Amino acid sequence: MRDEHQKQVERILSALRRHSRVVHQGFVSTDAQREQLRQSLPLFVPFGVGSYHGFLPLLDWDHRLPSKSVILRLYGFYSDITFHAGVTEFDVRSLQIKAQDKYPEFDVPDFAGLTADEAYEGDVDPTSGELVQIRLVSSWRREISHSDARVSVQVARRSPEFKELAAKVRRRPDYLGDLEAVSWTPPCESSHDTWTIDVWYLTDLDASVGKGRSFLVDVQSKRVIGVREFVVRSG
Repeated sequence: MRDEHQKQVERILSALRRHSRVVHQGFVSTDAQREQLRQSLPLFVPFGVGSYHGFLPLLDWDHRLPSKSVILRLYGFYSDITFHAGVTEFDVRSLQIKAQDKYPEFDVPDFAGLTADEAYEGDVDPTSGELVQIRLVSSWRREISHSDARVSVQVARRSPEFKELAAKVRRRPDYLGDLEAVSWTPPCESSHDTWTIDVWYLTDLDASVGKGRSFLVDVQSKRVIGVREFVVRSG
């Protein structure tokens, strides 16, 4: 697994591209910063397929001057068709950025929303080069089959972690709802070997802010592999 991880990291870094605003500000340009990025990249595991056909990794800007962070956008592809589509869109977007990146114009487009089978977004410290956080942003992450959702909720409900929580919040209002399968969670977020389903249990709702506990369920082994708190805002 370690060798596989290192090969993937080298594959990603060899294909890394930078937004012109990242280049102009000199972010992640030193050997030490690049090494920090290398060491902080997690292993990405494709969803439902054997391997990735290719990657399109980008260091993007945060629409601030000077920038306070650098955004890592990692696009993963399962086939040559989606890879070609993603790269073509990147080339078009690059031309748009080049045409608009004129002094003293402040804002220019970024590389968000390119076609890909998997899309990740992370925060990179512009000083150290460390990847601080990475998350799946593909819209399909919330597309869970009825059977998988049912199983994940059942597993969460039967877990000792949920029973302990339920005992603490016995007076929880009914309007907060039941356990709900919310999204797929990749290994790079959960630090688990396989993809899991994020099952939410809302425990508090104050105005537009909801709080609760999230149960990460491995559908294959039918067990909870992690529990974390969440905060969600509406409106």
